[in-house]
Amino acid sequence: MTPQPAKARADCPHVAQLRAEAQSEKAACEECGLPGPLRRCLTCGYVGCCESFGAHDTKHARETGHALIRPHRCDYDWLWCYECHAYLQ
Repeated sequence: MTPQPAKARADCPHVAQLRAEAQSEKAACEECGLPGPLRRCLTCGYVGCCESFGAHDTKHARETGHALIRPHRCDYDWLWCYECHAYLQ
C-alpha cells in the first residue's frame, strides 16, 4: 500500500480534545539533544527533533498517542495532526 500524501484540513477531532496548548522552554530535542529543527507536542510540551533528523517527535506521538505538534522556536508556524495525517488550517 502506497502512503497517502499529507493534506491540509480545516477540521480535526483531535484539536477539540486539546484543553490548553502545552508550552516548553527546552532549546533541544529531549531525546538526542539536537538543537533544531524542533517540534513541540501540544498535549504535554515534549520537544523532539523533526523527521529530517532523528524523528523523535514522531516517536513521542506513537508512544504516547499525543496527536498534535507544531514547530518549536521557529520563525514559521503550522499545526500537524499525526492521527489525521494532515496539516491543519
